[in-house]
Amino acid sequence: MYYASIGILALILHIINNQDVLKKHTDDAIPAHRSYRFFLIGIIGYYLVDILWGVCSALNFKPQILAFIGTELYFIAMVTSVFLWTRYVIEYLNRKNIFSRILFVVGWIFIAFEAVTLIINIFVPIVFWYDEKGYHTNFARYISHFMQLGLFLMTTIHMLLVTTRTKGKVRFRHLVVGMFGLVMTIFLVLQSIFVELPFFSMGYIIGTCLLHTFVLEDEKEERHKRLEALIKKEELQEKELGFARQMAYTDPLTGVKNKFAYLEAESEIEKKISDSTLKDFGLIVFDLNGLKNMNDTMGHEAGDQYIKEGCRLICDTFKHSPVFRIGGDEFVAFIQGENYEKHESLLRDFETVVEKNQSEGKVVISSGYAEFHPGDSNFISIFERADKKMYERKRILKDGDAHTS
Repeated sequence: MYYASIGILALILHIINNQDVLKKHTDDAIPAHRSYRFFLIGIIGYYLVDILWGVCSALNFKPQILAFIGTELYFIAMVTSVFLWTRYVIEYLNRKNIFSRILFVVGWIFIAFEAVTLIINIFVPIVFWYDEKGYHTNFARYISHFMQLGLFLMTTIHMLLVTTRTKGKVRFRHLVVGMFGLVMTIFLVLQSIFVELPFFSMGYIIGTCLLHTFVLEDEKEERHKRLEALIKKEELQEKELGFARQMAYTDPLTGVKNKFAYLEAESEIEKKISDSTLKDFGLIVFDLNGLKNMNDTMGHEAGDQYIKEGCRLICDTFKHSPVFRIGGDEFVAFIQGENYEKHESLLRDFETVVEKNQSEGKVVISSGYAEFHPGDSNFISIFERADKKMYERKRILKDGDAHTS
C-alpha cells in the first residue's frame, strides 16, 4: 500500500494547497484562470486513479479485470492531465503564434493517439497487459510517454525563450511555468524507469506547489495592487466629480445653490406631488428691493455686496433650509422639517429684521410664503402663491418707505 499512500497524501496536499483556486469564483472570467482550475481538477482525477492502481498493485493485480480497468483509467487520467496542462500554457501566454498553434495541434494528436491505443488495447495488448507474472508494458506505452515528454519539453523550452523577452515579476512567473514542465519531464522519466513508484504524482505535487506559490499568489498580489490603485483612482474621480457637481450647482457670488440645483430640486418635489408622498412642505420666495438703483448709482460691485448681504440674512434666519439663487436678486428657500414647524416665528423674525434694515438704510428683502396643500397638482401652483405674497410684501415695504420719507 506504499504506492497508494503516496497518492492519498498527494491528493490531500493538492486540495489543501489549491482549495482557493478549485472553488469556482469570478476569476473564471479570465481564460487562463479557468484553464488552470480545469488542470487542477484533472490532477485530482489522476491522483484518484493512481491510488486505485496502487491498491491493485498491493493486491498483486488480482483480480486482473479490476487491475486492467484501473490501468486503463490510469492512462486516461494521465493523458487528460497533460492535455489540460497544454491548454493552460496556451491560455496563460495568450499569444496567437506558431508555438500556440503547434502545441494545440500536438495536444489533440496526443489525445487521439491515446484514445485509439487504449481502445485497441482492450483487444490487443499494445499498451499493457496482465498475466500470472504480473504487469507488463508494450511499445504504445513508451510512445505515449515519449509524447508526454515532448509536450512538457515544448512548454519548458518555449517558456524559457519567452523569459528572454520579458522583465521583472512577469519574467519570473514565466520561468516558474517553464520549470514546472522541466520538473514533470524529470519525474516522467523516473516513472518510466521505476513503474511501481508514484513519481508522476510526486512531480505534480511539487510542480503545482511551485505554480501556486510563485505564479498564482504573485498574480493575486499584483491584481490586488491594481485593484487598490483602481479604487483610489475611482475615489479621486468621485471627489473630482463631486467637486465639479458642487461647482456646477453653486452660485459663485453667494455660495448658495444656483438655478440648476433649483430646477433639479423642483423636479424632485414634482415627483413627490405626483406620487402623493409630499408632506409638510413650504417655500419662501425672496426679492431684494432696490438692487437696480444700487447698481445704477453705486456700481455693480456695491450691488454684488448688497446681494451677498441679503443672502446672508436669508441663510442666517432659515439655517436648516436649502436656499437657491434663481435670478439676479431672487432667492427661494424650501421649508421642511424643523424650519417648517417654526416657519411662522421665523418669518416674523425675518420681517422684523427687514423692517429694521429699511429704517437704517440696509438691505431690504421682500418675501412671500406658501405651503403645499393636498389639492395642489404641481409645484408651480405653490410657487405662484408664494410669489404673489412676495409682491404684496414688496408693495407694503415700498409704501412704508415712501411714508417714512
